[in-house]
Amino acid sequence: MNIKSILDKFVSNLIVYASYTLMILTWHYLFYNSGSQIDFLLFYFPFGIVILAFLFFGNRIIIGLLLSSICFYVVIKNYNLYLPFNNFFVMSASQLFCVPLTLFVLQKFNITVGVGEKYRLDKTNIYHVLLITFLSIIVLGALMTPTAILYEDQVGFFKFIIGHFLGGAVLIISMKLLVNLQKLFINFIKST
Repeated sequence: MNIKSILDKFVSNLIVYASYTLMILTWHYLFYNSGSQIDFLLFYFPFGIVILAFLFFGNRIIIGLLLSSICFYVVIKNYNLYLPFNNFFVMSASQLFCVPLTLFVLQKFNITVGVGEKYRLDKTNIYHVLLITFLSIIVLGALMTPTAILYEDQVGFFKFIIGHFLGGAVLIISMKLLVNLQKLFINFIKST
């Protein structure tokens, strides 16, 4: 392994760690900690970061996501705040492994994910990313069903699953709009 590869993995994990940690702490502070805890499980925005991280960086960023989940747990416990999930580590692991598992299953069905026309799912196409998000939610539901039957009420479980899709989709669409608004603004300035 050369220095460039090690540096690339380190920077990728650092970017993902910082963005996921910032997003999960922001979500917890602004939404979850506001008093309507279960209602804001319907918009779990950090899942969008997980989707985008795996699509653009691959499996090499798993360490950054794991460290972020552990840091979130430590911060919440040190400040005596409530965890968003009763079985936090099982749910966090399911959240982190549902996207690579989805991509693996797509690869086994010869559905390639990448950039360009030679790939069936283009990771720069918003519709394809939303489809991958939806498929990841199905895998997340399959991973979580055994523990949901034992630990969670079913209404909370369905809000958890739907919230991951809605929050992830809203975050991904918002990021796409922000990027496109910037391009539109630049094109507008160039044309005037």
